Amino acid sequence: MMRSETLSIKIETSFERAWNFISNPENLHLWTVDFAIEKPEKNGDLYGDLYKVKTPRGVIDLFVKTNLEEGNIDFYFGRGGNYASSSSRLLAIPGSGEIEYYFTQSEPKNASPGLFEKLVSNVKKELEILKGILESR
Repeated sequence: MMRSETLSIKIETSFERAWNFISNPENLHLWTVDFAIEKPEKNGDLYGDLYKVKTPRGVIDLFVKTNLEEGNIDFYFGRGGNYASSSSRLLAIPGSGEIEYYFTQSEPKNASPGLFEKLVSNVKKELEILKGILESR
């Protein structure tokens, strides 16, 4: 059975600022751990904009599906038309000047032992990086 874990963080920033930063694939290299090595390059259209992302394991395709009304930011990534996804959600905390960002890490198919735990650890670091970036702007 594949596992998943949802992590979250509160960040002192506006919803609009957080939305514009997180939902833009060109910012991934600024806050991801062991994923985007450099700024992703736009490379066509597929369900919106398709990007090429240079990762430590090679180049992959990526596109993002968003729903502003619901706060959903879903990342789709893969090769050769086969995509996995990571779902996330951004919520404004009314009257607080804060947002809460939720990210769900799923265990990849045929994951080697320990990989899921490493990915969850990476997400924890990424959330802290996001907080640092968005609170400093």
